[in-house]
Amino acid sequence: MKQVSWLLFGSLLSLLLVLSPGAAGEVPDSQYRLFVDTSGRLALEDILSNRYANRFVPGYEGALTLPGGEAALWVQVPIPSNALLFLELDNPAIKQLQVFVLEGETIRLSYPAARPSSPALVPMPYPGVVLPLQTAGLVEPVLYVRLQHQHPLRTDLELSAPRTAVLAHGQYQAFQGLLAGLFLALVLHGFLQGWFGRDHPHRWLALASLMLGLSSLTNISWLIIRLPTMHERAGDLLALAAYPAIAMMLFSITRIRYQPLLWLLLAGFGLTVLAAVFQPIMFGLLDGLIQLGVPVVALGISVYLRFSGSKIGRPMLAGHILLLAGWVAGQFISWDLFSESIPDLLIWASLVCYAWGLHLRYQRIVATLLNRRNVDATKQAERRTKAELLARISHEIRTPMNGVLGMTELLLDTALSAKQRDYAQTIHGSGTDLLNLINEILDISRLESGQMTLEKVQFDLHALINDCLDILRSRAEAQGIELVSFVHPDVPRTMEGDPTRLRQILMNLLANSLRHTTHGEILLVVGREADDNEQEILRIAVLDTGNGMPQEALDSLLDHDINTSRLLEQTDNSYLGLAVTRQLVAMMNGRLGVHHSTAQGTTVWLTLPAEIIPQANERDPEGLCLADRSVLIVDDNATCRKVIQQQTAAWGMQTHTAANGKEALAMLRAQENLGMPFDFMLVDQSMPGMTGLELAQRVHKDSTSSADLIVVMLTGANQTPSRIAARNAGIRRTLTKPVASYTLKATLVDEWLRARSTDTEPVEPAEPPQNSEIKVLVAEDNLISTKVICGMLTKLKVTVNTVPNGQEAVAAVKAGNYDLVLMDCEMPELDGYSATKQIRAWERSNNRPAVPIIALTAHILPEHQDKARRVGMSGHMAKPVNLAELKEQLDFWTHRRSSGMDAAVKN
Repeated sequence: MKQVSWLLFGSLLSLLLVLSPGAAGEVPDSQYRLFVDTSGRLALEDILSNRYANRFVPGYEGALTLPGGEAALWVQVPIPSNALLFLELDNPAIKQLQVFVLEGETIRLSYPAARPSSPALVPMPYPGVVLPLQTAGLVEPVLYVRLQHQHPLRTDLELSAPRTAVLAHGQYQAFQGLLAGLFLALVLHGFLQGWFGRDHPHRWLALASLMLGLSSLTNISWLIIRLPTMHERAGDLLALAAYPAIAMMLFSITRIRYQPLLWLLLAGFGLTVLAAVFQPIMFGLLDGLIQLGVPVVALGISVYLRFSGSKIGRPMLAGHILLLAGWVAGQFISWDLFSESIPDLLIWASLVCYAWGLHLRYQRIVATLLNRRNVDATKQAERRTKAELLARISHEIRTPMNGVLGMTELLLDTALSAKQRDYAQTIHGSGTDLLNLINEILDISRLESGQMTLEKVQFDLHALINDCLDILRSRAEAQGIELVSFVHPDVPRTMEGDPTRLRQILMNLLANSLRHTTHGEILLVVGREADDNEQEILRIAVLDTGNGMPQEALDSLLDHDINTSRLLEQTDNSYLGLAVTRQLVAMMNGRLGVHHSTAQGTTVWLTLPAEIIPQANERDPEGLCLADRSVLIVDDNATCRKVIQQQTAAWGMQTHTAANGKEALAMLRAQENLGMPFDFMLVDQSMPGMTGLELAQRVHKDSTSSADLIVVMLTGANQTPSRIAARNAGIRRTLTKPVASYTLKATLVDEWLRARSTDTEPVEPAEPPQNSEIKVLVAEDNLISTKVICGMLTKLKVTVNTVPNGQEAVAAVKAGNYDLVLMDCEMPELDGYSATKQIRAWERSNNRPAVPIIALTAHILPEHQDKARRVGMSGHMAKPVNLAELKEQLDFWTHRRSSGMDAAVKN
């Protein structure tokens, strides 16, 4: 600010020096005499006649007022002899001007050079005119000036000595040049702050300063000579154009709706431009109104904002006052050069105040933004630190949890009493809930810190949905809830996206419905549709018959605040999964909502972009055998009947439904009598009155009805009848509900083809042979984890060797021929990453096939998986180890190895 202050002080000092009075010249003390020719037709000869010569009345040097209309104003001024004088006239709008210098009644000098009897129309080429009057050798010369205009105008008429005129003219020109430079300096300041600082008010300040600077340039003689088109009102119009820009600058820094005022100002400016061309008198009036209106309105708005409690900067108030003072000075001060320059100085000073105020405002904005960025950066650092801390805590907790869950899972596979099994299941369920809670807190922290990333791979959507239902099947059956799914036939199986996060979303929504449903059913519906932009989207809905979601659950699902601390303050931390679900859906560019949540149930829906694999829509040729086949669906649950009916109808089957066993028997007999027996019967095991098994037994006893009927039972996991009872009842296949569409279709196709073959006896699928020759190396330093993994592998009937660190793991791989290596990533002496690098280097140097190495770690973040992949590990398995996942990994890699396909390793 010190530099700005010194700059302002130097500028003002320069202006004062330029405008200071120069050396006084010899100015004659002349007295004006005036005569108004009302007819406007009198020539100089008439004025000099006795009739009119005595009608001149005394006037005063300075401002004159033209009468307007047809009338003309004659000015008589005695001038000294033997002198050189300058006649100055400053109003460029006057249309007629004649100047005569007489000695007695003889014309010694005239302007324009024409006959005195013929008045001439003289256009004023510049803003004012200066005529030299040479009176050498003349005796008592008299000056006559004739002025005429169609409107009343004011003008200054002045006689001055050459020295005084030249000095005054030079000072005025210097002042205008310096003023133009100061305005252009403000233009540069506004441009830099407006365009590079992206501050719009500074842009308007630059435009206003540019207009005023150009207006000052129009008063410089050498520029006017080179730009003759900028004569008459050009300077006034440029100065006037600055006021709309000033108004836009002032309005843009307030929150007041300024559109009506702005349109009024622009309309007034347009009218003023037209008046400058056609009505000069109206131009002066409109020009004054605009120059007065802008500062008055700005002051009024500032006063209003001040009383409203808003802070108004003092520089801005000073700018309003100076702008208003400039208009007042322009209207009421017109004495000499210094006084005439006061309005321009005041307007420039007002713009300086505005620039100062905008600078202070900009500094406050920048400080606020920097402070906000610092706060955001601090919060982001805190979130990253929190995420890293939670990840570390998760890693430390997962190691003992591996022992708890793993050993409990092994314990449940042994012979236990009912009470012991209940205790073990409670331990396993509580441990699983604790692990899920840790995962949800970790996910929320990663979402909050922006560390969550999505992968994009191909996956089987139908299988993913079936996996989610399989996980929750036992829980739903224990609560007595029917778990139903319906995937629309036009939904393809193969899609592209993040299957892990989609599975997490579905699991959270289904678990939430199970939490708030005590009876009835839960329906998962998946469909495909087009959005408003004709883009394919996947619509998923979870409908339940519960008592409605509480407000905390709705807030977690719909509220956009993902603050971890606020979520942990909730009374029920089970809603953390819903908050994670909302954020994951948003990351996938999807939408999430609750259709309704009342005592009759809740419907939660979500839509996701459907990235479909084109080749996934090929039709299954084997499924054509189901076309026109008749099927009877027997289930007491209306939703289950409707879902299976729509699925079978989509395959071209003729569907019929029955709500109980008696109704089914009646339909079977009726179709038999009509000669159109059913080909399939899908029967639910758990039905009131007559169970599915009892219905199948009665149908089987009726040899007529059961001759070619294929019976498939749909039942819960804990309600499945024994194989012997099912075979005696004629049941070909037993499927656990909920049944995936593709599973049901494959079962019906297989049974139909089997029934049409010579071997009609159902063949139970054989268990895959176990290969006791499979060797697995477990590199793990934690004894409990080693014990758990060895127990699981022993249960899977494979040979297991263990080592406590990475150095021994490298030696063991070099010495033995292993089918799979489970490598812990954090071990003493040599960690799993370094051990893998050494193993891969040894394999390349000895031209050995790459042994599959699975990262075994409690770290579950993507960066750890990427690190494992970079060092050459074949896969990643997080602790605690699950028996099913371990079996899946073992089957996958041993199958690849036995097929002669080496593990895909990235080195």
